[in-house]
Amino acid sequence: MTVQNDTEYEEATPDMEEYDTVADEFDAEQDSAAIWSRFGDSDLPALPKMAAVNRAATAGAQAGLPPEFATALAHAAVDPSELRSLLRRPTRVNIAGGVIEAIDLDLYVPGLVPLPTNNRTMEKRVYPAAGADGYAGPLAGPRSASGATTTLWIEGEGVSHVLDETERAREFILANNNLRESIAARGIAMPVNVVFFELRHRDGEPSMPLLGTADGSSRITNAQQVLGLTDAQTHYHYPANRDDYRRFTGAISEAEPDALRPAARNRLIRQRNALITPARVFLRFTPTREGYDYARAVNAFVGMLHVDPPRPWSQTGKLEAMAEAVLEVLRGADVLDDPVHDYLAGLLTPEQAEDEELPVERDEQAAFVLAALLREQHRDLVNRGIQDVTAKKSVSPGRRTDVIAELALRATRSIATTLDPKDPERQRAERMRAPYLRTARLARYGKVEWAVTGRSPEELLEAALEELRADSSSSHSDLGLWVNRLELAAIAQYHLTAWGGLKREVMGDTEADKRGPQQILESMLSNDQGLRLLAQAIIDGRAGTHPRRLSESGDYQRGVRDKYGVWEEDPSGTPMPIEDAWLRYEVYPTGAALPRPVTPPNETPRMKATRLKSQIAQYIEQVNLDVEELANVEETQGGPLLDKEGWAKPNELLSHLMNAHSQISYWTRVAERQMTRSNG
Repeated sequence: MTVQNDTEYEEATPDMEEYDTVADEFDAEQDSAAIWSRFGDSDLPALPKMAAVNRAATAGAQAGLPPEFATALAHAAVDPSELRSLLRRPTRVNIAGGVIEAIDLDLYVPGLVPLPTNNRTMEKRVYPAAGADGYAGPLAGPRSASGATTTLWIEGEGVSHVLDETERAREFILANNNLRESIAARGIAMPVNVVFFELRHRDGEPSMPLLGTADGSSRITNAQQVLGLTDAQTHYHYPANRDDYRRFTGAISEAEPDALRPAARNRLIRQRNALITPARVFLRFTPTREGYDYARAVNAFVGMLHVDPPRPWSQTGKLEAMAEAVLEVLRGADVLDDPVHDYLAGLLTPEQAEDEELPVERDEQAAFVLAALLREQHRDLVNRGIQDVTAKKSVSPGRRTDVIAELALRATRSIATTLDPKDPERQRAERMRAPYLRTARLARYGKVEWAVTGRSPEELLEAALEELRADSSSSHSDLGLWVNRLELAAIAQYHLTAWGGLKREVMGDTEADKRGPQQILESMLSNDQGLRLLAQAIIDGRAGTHPRRLSESGDYQRGVRDKYGVWEEDPSGTPMPIEDAWLRYEVYPTGAALPRPVTPPNETPRMKATRLKSQIAQYIEQVNLDVEELANVEETQGGPLLDKEGWAKPNELLSHLMNAHSQISYWTRVAERQMTRSNG
């Protein structure tokens, strides 16, 4: 099965500039024949008669679909007679953990909704764990019953909660994946993937049976924007008022463009192009592997489309999607009970977390996630969750840790989303992400059974110092002599990364310290001064101030800034802040100079190749890190800066990257052939 993504319009049309500047109303002089659409100059299919719709609904029920599913599908189908035929011969599609029965047909866009839990919007969700006033948190789901089923369900507090969340998702998609003009000009060319789900309400309001796009939500959101539809219409009004739905759809499909004045004609042309979409409808899921249900299979399917190319989500969105899959795997394996699962997922408010006797401090929340999920005994389950939504055969330790660390920051990112872009707390939250993910790679986090105990920084420090002394006097390595230090480190790293005390390693400057922040943190766990600095970071961070330096004796290290902004020690000055450079080069230096690499005088061809491959790998990693950071740069008014500013004239740069990609791919194929020959 080939499934296109939300960039299909850009890929299918080499020159999109003429459409980038199209106004909401086409030029009144423009002839409708100049606009390409799926149906060209021909009439749109006529709105089907109700008798045909009813026959299709009956056929759906006879094929084993719930009556609500059969009815929604019959009303959405452009050709109900085709639907009846397809229901007799569905296509079987292999999917993670099972088999999907599916059919391919045209559907009316007003009969669909973007799945309200679209993972593309995950990085902008506000979770209850953030404790933000006025936010009820994301909708729950999608979930499903175990075994063979046709139905997913998504749940909200009530209608207003659902509409708040769908509007947030709509605004995010329109701002970050704007396909409106492309769809208005050309229509939706490639299929969207449609599932049936119930939209449930905890306040007792009746459930709404809906057809939602598991993949293709950006296309449907933009098409409905062209049609002028609101979430209230598509999610609540039309499913309960089929006559109004048919009047709206018929007014577009049966209108004559040439009978209208120019402005109205051009508006109608845009709506005609957006009215119908090709779709693949998932009818039924049958599991073939233990532990998989319909919801998990659909999430894995969508993740395979978007976590890896061709159309990836943002880096945060990808890691969030993998984290969701990991949590479902762990719950399915009975590693997590429901309260802990919901806590790790950020779905408990601080008050609910306190009732469950779980940490409520933001730094302890994050540390709890690391302690719970980085354990070695959970590695295979974590890997399985990540592999569910990626095309990777194996999971690297770095990828596994990044997914868990991203989940650890969910509450922090949630509260930051609600703040003004200029708010210092939001800026710290955005800056800390990359170094926090790196620092979480401290290997001991996964090798030792440690936990978050709720002790004060002072109590933790005392226990950590006693542990250090016991470890120093021990004649053998005892992992049990690390539990207090790791708890202290995991809580402190939250504040050190937020305030710049620990930063991501430098990749480009060959004379700089190449150690990752996790290596600096490891050094801090080896002596009294480091442990005292960690405790001080927690105390100051919780007070909302930059963590302050301590000397080896535990006193504040005081100083003043010179005219260049550099701190100089001065006993009469103010306590100096903990800075990454201070830790790297003064407190925990490598002990050796870091000269620029030079070519050895007697370098062999193999040595040279190894050296150049290593340099290229470092350069590529740096490019990825910089692109990731660039993607997270936001405008003052909010929203990714590069999504609005773009990248002018990138062709030469992309050509260099493609040449390198082509050459490396060629060498990889050569190596594979050589290995095959030698094995043969």
